[in-house]
Order: sequence, then structure tokens, then C-alpha cells
Amino acid sequence: MESDFAEPTTGEPAHLPPPLPEPDRRPAWWAWPLIWLVPVGLIAAQYLVPAAETEASQQQDLSLLAVLQFQSQLIIAMDGLQSAEARRQLASLENYATDDATTAALATVHGFIGLDDGGREAVDLMLARRREIPGADVAFLERVGSAIVEGVDEAGREALRGRLGWFANLPGVPGDPEAPPGGDQIRSRASVVVMLTGLAVMAAVVAIFTGAVLLLIATLRRVQGRLQVAFDPARQPAGVFLESFALFLVTMAVGNVGSWTLHWLVQPTVALGGLVLALCWPRLRGWGWRESRLALGWHRGRGVWREMAAGVTGYLAMLPLAVMGVAASAILMALAGLFDGLGAAPDGAAPAVEAAAAAQSPTPTPVTHPAVGWMLGGWTAKVAVFILAAIMAPLVEETFFRGAFFRSLRRNRGLLVSGLLNGLIFAALHPQGWLAIPALTAMGLGFALIREWRDSLIAPVVAHAINNGVLIGGLALVLQ
Repeated sequence: MESDFAEPTTGEPAHLPPPLPEPDRRPAWWAWPLIWLVPVGLIAAQYLVPAAETEASQQQDLSLLAVLQFQSQLIIAMDGLQSAEARRQLASLENYATDDATTAALATVHGFIGLDDGGREAVDLMLARRREIPGADVAFLERVGSAIVEGVDEAGREALRGRLGWFANLPGVPGDPEAPPGGDQIRSRASVVVMLTGLAVMAAVVAIFTGAVLLLIATLRRVQGRLQVAFDPARQPAGVFLESFALFLVTMAVGNVGSWTLHWLVQPTVALGGLVLALCWPRLRGWGWRESRLALGWHRGRGVWREMAAGVTGYLAMLPLAVMGVAASAILMALAGLFDGLGAAPDGAAPAVEAAAAAQSPTPTPVTHPAVGWMLGGWTAKVAVFILAAIMAPLVEETFFRGAFFRSLRRNRGLLVSGLLNGLIFAALHPQGWLAIPALTAMGLGFALIREWRDSLIAPVVAHAINNGVLIGGLALVLQ
């Protein structure tokens, strides 16, 4: 009996069935070495490339100044209720005075909450210790000291604003150093920040508790076999996406190095080209656009709105994981502070030696992203940062981390190993430093679990956007 698909003898081929999908290729040998090399290379560049080291230091200093502005507003609000406790809390922040700007900033807060009752002595001592450190800008520190103790006119205030930002509002005027212009508004604004912080803390507690309940329900349903998981590890292509991810990382790294050594325009130019290359790579390797898009996760799932709602639910459910990651990072910070303390100057050392040791072995700097410092700009800068952090970053990062990278990992690995490895690389490539790796790994794992649950990238993108949007939006409110 002839096959239904046998060729006719007339010379024209009969209708053939669609070809069977080609077996998924193994990733090229160079993919994994590049993936591991990029984070190591970027970390090394911060110590080997002077421009990279300078940029990282400036961004960290700016972010620290933003964190101190928020904390100083809480202290100013506290001063209206418990002046002695406010002074003690301010003294504890002096451990973060790691450069001229942060030292001067905290000195202005001492002056604002009162030069009497130890305020003048605290200002003099802070600035004197900083002046003892080699490389300190003595002239700048003296101008700040004079502004705090004697007051400053508007021209001098504007000159200080270039380095101190909001803190330049705190010194008084000549003849009345404890009466800064707009002092009542500063105190009122500080009270608003306290109220907003309290509301944010309550909302966070409710969200974490809700997330814990959702996570428990999801776990029980999964154990009982009642939770439907949409991700199919066998979907192809998969291996080629590891190559796409490696190319994405390499072009991002090359762009950064180019911006440090050539011109800042190199970074966005190379990055854009890298995005196009990485997205087109499966097609260049022989896979069709549709099958690549579906395997990557860019499809509507069970409907756009339903996937967006799943992103909100998934974000709440991953919050307990994020809390555990933050706790692990806090433990690392405490241990880092303990070991840094071993480098303190011995008792009886000269004051200059004590000051230098304190500067070189401070309390670990708060773990922050450079975007925190960028939020000190005006509303144009704040809107730009929001678009970058809450829209562009979730789209790009989820496409490559939970789309391409996670798909390639799940090709021959289990969910937990794939999620943790995905989160670890995700964390290592962020600029917050090694202390933030546990917290960011937990976040990456959470986004990976949402991808496993929904398959569509809409849900993890929404979860990522909520996380970044809430943080940036909160900063915009408290750093006006």
C-alpha cells in the first residue's frame, strides 16, 4: 500500500507533512566562560581602570549622601520630640562620614538641631577629625564650619549646594546661625517624611504577611498536584539562548569599558547593538522568529490582563524570599563591620592615625544602587530614573535573565538549581556590591519562580516593575 505522502510520478511533489523540529543544539563552548568572565571582569575593572574606579566612587558617595538626607530628615523630626535621642542617633550616623561631603553634611545637621547642648562641639570635632586625614579639602571644610557656626549668605549657600545639595539649606544666616531660611518648612517636611515612612512600613508588613500566606498556599497546592505550572522545560529552542545571553552580557561589559576609556556614548551605542544581536541570534542560528519568541516567553499566556494580575500576585508571594535575602545581606554587613573593626588604630595612637584608621575602616556603607544618588536631581531626573528603572530595566532584564538564561538553564537542570543560578548571576552583575548578592539572588529566584509558574514573561516583568517602581517612587517623595 502506498504512503499518503509518496511523491507522484508526474514530477510534482505531493503535500508533505510539516518537518519534525530539529533537535535542540548544545550551546557553543564559549557561552559559559563568557557568562562567568563578565561579572569577574567588571569587578576587576573597578580596581584596574582609573575611570571606572572614579565613577564607582562618585556614584557611591552620591548615593550615600541621598541615604543620609533621608535619615537626617527622620532625625530632624525626632528633634522636636526627643532632642537628646535625636543627637544620639545623629552621632551614630557619623560612622558613615567617609569623605568631605558626608562629613560636612552631617555637621550641618548638628548645627540645624542646635549649636547649644553639645552641637557646636560636635561640629568642631567632626570637621577637625576630617581635616587631619591626608587629602582632605581643608578649605571646603573650613567654609562649612564657618557657615554652620556664623551663618552664610545666599551666595555662599549656593556655593555649598554644589557639593552638599539639600544639606546646604540647613546653616543659618549671618548674625543668626540657628535660623536658616525656610527652617520651619524643613521641619514640617521632615514630619511628612516620618509619616510617609510609617505608612510605607505598615504597607510592607501587610504585603509580606499576605505574600507569606500566598506562598504557603502555592506550596501546598504544588505538593498536592493542584497548582498548574505553564513552563515546559522541553520547549525548543533552549540551548541557543545561552549563547544569546552570553552575547548580551559581553556587549554590556564592552559598552561599560568603552564609556570609561573612550566616551560615554560608547555605552548606549554598543548596548543597543548588543540587544539587537542577542535577540536576533536564534534566528541567525537557524530558528524561526515565532518559535524563538514563544520559547523566550514573549506571548500572552492566558491573557495579558490575567498575566499582569499574576505578576502582582507573584510579587507578593516572593516578598518572603526577598526578606530572607535581605536578612542574609544584613548578616554579611554585620560581619564585614566586625572584621573592619579589627583594623582600627591602637589605643594611644596619634589623632591623625586614629582619624585615618576611622576613614579606612568605617561602618560598612549602606548597600545602595547608583539610582539612589541620581534621585537627588530635579523632577526631570527623577522621571528619567523612573522610566529607566521601572520600565526599561524590567523589560530588558527579564527578557534575558528569566527569558533566555532561565530557558537555557531549565533545558537540563531542575527548577531550584536553575532559579538559584539565575539569581546569582543576576545579583553579581548589579552594582550594589557583594554584600547585596544574597538579597538580589533571592529577588532573582522569585522572578524565576514566577516565570516557571506562568511561562509568559508578562508576569515577571510586572513583578520586577512593581519592585523597582515602588522603590524609586518612594525615593522621589522623600528626596525632594
